[in-house]
Amino acid sequence: MREQVIRRPLTDFFRELIRDAMSCQQVALSESTEHYLVRLLERFVRPEPGWQKRPLALDFLESFHLDDSSQRTGRMRRIGDTSLFLSGVFMEHLERQIVSADYYISLGRTAYTHVAHAPARGSSAPDAVFAEMAERFPDLVRVLTEIGFEHLFRSDRQTVRAYTRWLHTGSVRDADWLIRRGVLPVELDHSGSHH
Repeated sequence: MREQVIRRPLTDFFRELIRDAMSCQQVALSESTEHYLVRLLERFVRPEPGWQKRPLALDFLESFHLDDSSQRTGRMRRIGDTSLFLSGVFMEHLERQIVSADYYISLGRTAYTHVAHAPARGSSAPDAVFAEMAERFPDLVRVLTEIGFEHLFRSDRQTVRAYTRWLHTGSVRDADWLIRRGVLPVELDHSGSHH
């Protein structure tokens, strides 16, 4: 008997992943921001060639020298999107790099703040989606990290790495993730008794 492949649009697939991760992380976002996250994941399924080759900090600094405000806004949006994607989906990988996830979180937040207040939109009011994304950037990272951990890179090695990272950082995010997988994060003191 031939297996039948069930096909569904990427938009539906990513929307379901985002909503499940939001529920798991107890993050509530506006419908517009949720939709933006779905579109962001769709864009990174087939990213632009060379999207990760140039340091984002250079793009960020150079954007201030662009005369065209729409080009500057577009570049800031790309910086915010790339920072969010990297710090969310590849959080674990970034923890082993010279530049940490905190760097990308800070850079992405700042870039989205610039987009939210870009004058090229013709309105003095901040763009609500980008204002929310700047303000809630760490929550967005948690949502994308949940997707990465649960659906993209799930393994026992990941649990060990999360536990080891928790031992070094005391991260609440790692502790919550471990508890949801049935692992109670407990630190031993030098005498062997539990804290």
